[in-house]
Amino acid sequence: MTVLTLNPVEEKVAALLAPHLERQGYELVAVQFHRGARSSLLRILADRPGGGISLADLEKLSPTLGDLLDVYDPIEGRYTMEVASPGLNRPLRKLEHFQAGIGGRIRVRTHQARDGQKSFVGRLVAVSDTGIELADEAAGKRVAIEFGEMKDANVEYEFGK
Repeated sequence: MTVLTLNPVEEKVAALLAPHLERQGYELVAVQFHRGARSSLLRILADRPGGGISLADLEKLSPTLGDLLDVYDPIEGRYTMEVASPGLNRPLRKLEHFQAGIGGRIRVRTHQARDGQKSFVGRLVAVSDTGIELADEAAGKRVAIEFGEMKDANVEYEFGK
């Protein structure tokens, strides 16, 4: 279940592609759409649950996903499509992503500043159906952040751990 609000284009693309990816044994981690003046960028982040995704997997998925987008045409105007791995600092979009990240270090950006701060980095302490609790490194205290307040969230990979 996606808990962070997607923009309308990302929502349409996710609804179209997620079932197809799941049938193929992949997970749609995130859809990112950045509108540009002349051309826009559509980034589709996919993974293979429990095993990671290879370059060969991405090469196989790219033309299939491109064909689906061409047929259903959910995006107005020109855009470049990129199919990629979520990487080490993977985005957190679904409740399951947050639950799997408990105890790990994450970064959360909020829509509105809270005490002059819009970016929070720290250990993910708890997850509920409505939000998270984070041990904020900068403030040195626990901070509760609701999913509706979040602009985005991602894992902050810790090298050497």
